[in-house]
Amino acid sequence: MGKILSFFNLERTVALAVLAIASWQLLTPPALGVADNGDFARLMVFFDLTHAPKEWGDRYFSYFNRHYVTDRVEARKYASPFISSELVFVAAALGISRLAHQASFDLLLLGTLHVALFVGFIYMVLTASRTFWGPIRTISIILGTLVFTDIAYIAYFNSFYCESATFLFFLLVVGCVYGAIGSARHSTAWIAAYFLAVTGFLLAKYQNLILLPVFLTFGWLLLMRRADVKRFHVYLVFALLTCYASYRFCISAPSLVDDAVLFNSVFDGILADSPTPREDLAALGLDPELARYARSTAFQSNSPRFDGEFMRTFREKVNIGEVCLFYVHRPMRLMRALNRTVRLTVQPRPVMGNYEKISGFPPGARSRDWAMWSSVRAAVLPKSLVFVVAAFIVYLGLLTRGWLREKDPGALLNLEWSAMIVPMALLQLGLITVSDGITDAIKHAFLFNLLLDYALVAIVTALLTAVTSASSQLSVKDGSHA
Repeated sequence: MGKILSFFNLERTVALAVLAIASWQLLTPPALGVADNGDFARLMVFFDLTHAPKEWGDRYFSYFNRHYVTDRVEARKYASPFISSELVFVAAALGISRLAHQASFDLLLLGTLHVALFVGFIYMVLTASRTFWGPIRTISIILGTLVFTDIAYIAYFNSFYCESATFLFFLLVVGCVYGAIGSARHSTAWIAAYFLAVTGFLLAKYQNLILLPVFLTFGWLLLMRRADVKRFHVYLVFALLTCYASYRFCISAPSLVDDAVLFNSVFDGILADSPTPREDLAALGLDPELARYARSTAFQSNSPRFDGEFMRTFREKVNIGEVCLFYVHRPMRLMRALNRTVRLTVQPRPVMGNYEKISGFPPGARSRDWAMWSSVRAAVLPKSLVFVVAAFIVYLGLLTRGWLREKDPGALLNLEWSAMIVPMALLQLGLITVSDGITDAIKHAFLFNLLLDYALVAIVTALLTAVTSASSQLSVKDGSHA
């Protein structure tokens, strides 16, 4: 009996709980996923895959489709190749499928691989962070399990969206961070592992690249806090490799993607709720008559983005840097745009179906079985930038209080890594606001929401710890008086 109880320690129990939750939601009938909004083709084209259903309504937005067939001609109709570290997982799952001689590719195979990695990386994070054992860690683990297994996050595992790679590689980065903090003997290996994990994360989606300076900064802190300058050459080599991989990834973006981002940043971003669209266009050096396209997106069938001459002229007159300068010169417009993004993304679940058509649920139906956190978040959290800023101020205040009291290098690194969440979240918020407009804002805000929830879990943990501590002290006082 003792051996059984010792086996089910906190780390193994949580890992098994995560496995049970994810398997129940994603791998048992009715299996859940996220419907295709048109982005699946960006990765499927590498493998000549396309949807098994033929009808547009069965392919997009309404239903999660499990089965995909090989059709080179059909696959190349819909997208240019879109490089992502998610391709590694897709290739592995497809290889298993072909070894099993399956007639079609079952997306649950990819989902199973994602779930296995999810559980493995969570277990890695938990075991690597044992150095910081105590009630605060225990409470944060329990809360984090409830939050980060929410269907809003894990439904992407049954999809070809790159959010899966973002989530998994971020967990791997966190595991490497705590591995490096807790192990002074193998610092070279952990620095290498950290940068390899960071590279996988950055290469998951183009929008992740903006976080490169944050990861470089923390890598440097790992050396400084450990007084391990003799391994500076290791840091330099892997940091340069990560930078080069990020550069190559950045320039690999298809022109169609660049055009869509630029178009949306103007017509679906700046002009989306502009009181003076003609004046704004003139400020960008564009024809004020283009105001007729305000609130239109690059993905509408009648969008001028598909007109080669229009886009050539458009690109000559404006670029994403000038869009950024537009907001820099109009800080109140930027604040309103940031507030708009927060308002749109407090509900972290995109309006896309979670069920297969054969399940009998109506088109676009979303599961509520394991959506407690996302439901509370949407219903309770204030939909304003002020709340986000206030939450991060409180979060940084808690970290600063601990940082001023600490002397141990490992504990300081833990607090400093936690502090990195704030610049990462704010960079993501700014990027999706300026470059993506409001189209697909919820999906684009996946990482921002992940980082915000990371901070909220820490704040609630601190609150519960304070309440528990106060209750314990009160009980001791009452007992002494008795």
